Amino acid sequence: MNKLKKAIISSAVDEIKSINQDTVIKHFCFTSDFSGFAGHFPGHPVLPAFVQILTALVLMEEKKGYPLKPASVQNARFRIPIGPDQNIEVLCIEHLIKEKPGCETKIGVKEGLAASFQIIFYK
Repeated sequence: MNKLKKAIISSAVDEIKSINQDTVIKHFCFTSDFSGFAGHFPGHPVLPAFVQILTALVLMEEKKGYPLKPASVQNARFRIPIGPDQNIEVLCIEHLIKEKPGCETKIGVKEGLAASFQIIFYK
């Protein structure tokens, strides 16, 4: 497991919660010293889209119990910048996307929906 994934896992503030067979939620808080903020952007750190996608991947891997290999990300919308020390809620709904395994992800912050996207996985 790489360092960034380990740092994401360490940023979880609670345990995974199953809403139903397909849906899980977990909360995270990335502190100002979180490595994912490095260089993005100096003086005004914002959680990169890549890290948000990787956080959803980490959550789905926890749900499934094994590593997943993303094939593509679709319909990505990043609406609200996420800064250090913000509590975020990551919700993943597992379902088929274009007849392939995948998940729909929504990332929420106090102000509303910060991001939404779909991840398609290799079988």
